[in-house]
Amino acid sequence: MKKIYTVTIISVLIFVNLFLSSVGWAAESVVVPPEPVLPVPTAEQLAWQRMEFTMFLHFGVNTFTNREWGDGTEDPEIFQPTELDCRQWVKATKAAGFKLMILTAKHHDGFCLWPSKFTDHSVKSSSWRDGKGDVAGDFVEACQAEGMKVGFYLSPWDRHDKRYGTEDYNIYFKNQLRELLTQYGKVDEVWFDGAKRGKGTPYDWRGFYGVIRKHAPQAVIAIVGPDIRWVGNESGVARVGESSVQKGRQEMHGHTGPIWYPAECDVSIRPGWFWHPEQDSKVKSVDHLMDIYFKSVGRNSVLLLNVPPNDKGLFSDEDVVRLREFKMAVDAVLQSDLALSKPARAENVRGNNKMFAAANAVDGDLDTYWAVDDSFRSCYLEVDLQREVIFNVINIQEPIALGERVQKYHVEIQDDENQWQTIGRGTVIGHRNLIRVSTCRASKIRLVIDEAKGAPAISSFGVFMTRWPGKEMEPEPLTASKPARASNVHAGGTAYGADKAVDNDNNTRWATADKVRQCWLEVDLTKTETIGRLEIRELTPRIEKFQLEYKIAADDPWKVAMSGTKAGLDYKSNFPAVKARWVRLNILEASSAPTIWEFKVFGPAD
Repeated sequence: MKKIYTVTIISVLIFVNLFLSSVGWAAESVVVPPEPVLPVPTAEQLAWQRMEFTMFLHFGVNTFTNREWGDGTEDPEIFQPTELDCRQWVKATKAAGFKLMILTAKHHDGFCLWPSKFTDHSVKSSSWRDGKGDVAGDFVEACQAEGMKVGFYLSPWDRHDKRYGTEDYNIYFKNQLRELLTQYGKVDEVWFDGAKRGKGTPYDWRGFYGVIRKHAPQAVIAIVGPDIRWVGNESGVARVGESSVQKGRQEMHGHTGPIWYPAECDVSIRPGWFWHPEQDSKVKSVDHLMDIYFKSVGRNSVLLLNVPPNDKGLFSDEDVVRLREFKMAVDAVLQSDLALSKPARAENVRGNNKMFAAANAVDGDLDTYWAVDDSFRSCYLEVDLQREVIFNVINIQEPIALGERVQKYHVEIQDDENQWQTIGRGTVIGHRNLIRVSTCRASKIRLVIDEAKGAPAISSFGVFMTRWPGKEMEPEPLTASKPARASNVHAGGTAYGADKAVDNDNNTRWATADKVRQCWLEVDLTKTETIGRLEIRELTPRIEKFQLEYKIAADDPWKVAMSGTKAGLDYKSNFPAVKARWVRLNILEASSAPTIWEFKVFGPAD
């Protein structure tokens, strides 16, 4: 038996060698894939990141009070979505290319969109559908019918429940989680808001996570959770070089070492998160949504776009139309890859094995990739476009199941004199980097990897022509989508938060309380920058006297970069360049409560 077994193995090896030789491979060229560069995503995180688009649905009593944050005293009777049709929501969302929808099952006001047995502050206390309505149930049923993944937002902050801030509230909250996770079928994401983090007894985060892991082990836990993190603003914009590798948090992850913790970019299609009738004319333009797309999905993040149902329980026509237009625009960006299936070669191919050939980067399949030998940390991939083509967008993707590998790269094209010219640069690639460049003409293009943490691997390298090239070439404010805070915010809540003055959206604004005449708006540039230009756009001319202030270290005193009197609708001014990490618009005098569409600080004028 031993001899027969040995002969059989030898025969198999001879057959395999002959087969590999017949297709141009040598048996000795068979190599293993690159070792992962840790940390790497879980299967759930990988699937989530590949979705790229998810949708938020802010719906509840605020829809009927025309507010952003309820205070918990709302009468459930006001909740009357007489034409509720969750299938309409889901069909419009699916047609727009989204894969997952997250419903605000309970917002800060504590009103529950399902008939919870643990509180009367829910749909069961409304006469809508004779007290037998269940928005969460209808929502999940509609998602299941259309093959849409399901997510629930459950606010830890509860302005209605008297137990809030006690251990009894933690028990109550876990009971609500169990209801949502056990009564409606599979849940793919649970979203915890970080607003108003507790008073009295701290939230039992470990206990909350434990309930989810037990009843929905496939669900990712987002924002105040261990799987998905908030990008840090509500304008839908990730940082250039956004990395999914972050430092762990002891209280959340059990250690402070590197973890896979990708970013989610949340933004509303309207100025507010909930539906407001006066905002039907203020739905974001396609150009604005495309700019957000390039700066979220195109920066290695997932876009969470909020579309709020109206008081009838439907998506408004304006939103449905814009979603359809947005889908057409995104498709127009990535539907015609000028590098697809074109001849490709590389400085090195791992083991000289076709399994890792350069052609894998241009085959349109994310599950195949070009890879190099372990000794390489820099190398290039070259694509022959076979004719001169015109393009202005470059797409680069890594096989992130192997971790984030590339840390610095640039892209080159060959000019008329056969010299290579750099047209774009980047750092981290991750799941997807979209680079907008000035319109180029070239017949050959190169991806040059300058630095990597492990042997580089690229699953996609594409070239596209789109009609949205210009935004990236315009100077972006150093304040854009950076962390912002203010000395005063209008009682309207998040709709008028400090971040609204730095979100590059002319339909949103920071506003102060009616009696305020002096206030400040502060922005953390996140690193030291050289600044030399200021722009302010007020709702109406109200600022009478102001100072632009700056500092480098957090405990430094503020210094004055420039002073001004009237700001108005379109204020612009240059000033002597200074270095700053923090900038502050200090409003010293105003004729009435200051409110600002945009506060922009730039580098020095050329």
